[in-house]
Amino acid sequence: MRVRFAFLLFVLAAPLLGACATPPTVDFPALTFKHKTPIRLAVGSVEVINEFRMPFAAPNVEHKMPIAPGPAAERWASDVLLATGGADKLVMVITDASVAETKLKVKKGLQGAFTTDQTERYEGRIAVRLEIRTPENKRRAVAEAFSTRSATIAEDASLADRETLWYGLTEKLLNDFDTAVRPQVSAHLGEYLP
Repeated sequence: MRVRFAFLLFVLAAPLLGACATPPTVDFPALTFKHKTPIRLAVGSVEVINEFRMPFAAPNVEHKMPIAPGPAAERWASDVLLATGGADKLVMVITDASVAETKLKVKKGLQGAFTTDQTERYEGRIAVRLEIRTPENKRRAVAEAFSTRSATIAEDASLADRETLWYGLTEKLLNDFDTAVRPQVSAHLGEYLP
């Protein structure tokens, strides 16, 4: 009888427990880069190939993020890379767009009870190869750039706090990438600049 009563109590309480654990959803603005100075190249078109495949498993967390670095890099290309005309094409290949989570050590015992530790570190990386290709798809010139950025989060953070941190991490990562890629374009694709 006790087993039945405990099971019945669990069945009735489970929906209420689930409702309490559901975090609020945060609405984030679209992450765009139209405010950045365009990179004009004398090519007929711009193509983006995202070679990075989300593993959907720890330690990677891109699949949990409101805006993952891969799609953000694709948006950067759409907003910033402008084809001004020419026989060749620009192909932007995203080779890495990862964010990995590392668990951090936290204080235990009495000291831990009175401190709020950082419990996870998120390390993001964007790596891109810009290729000028002929109509026959042969490479004429290549420029490569990458950026990395990390952030930590406190143990008392809510899911909304974590999502906000992830959104900011992607935004800063792409801003860093924008800064890193421009000198590479000038150095290696200079003949295609106006």
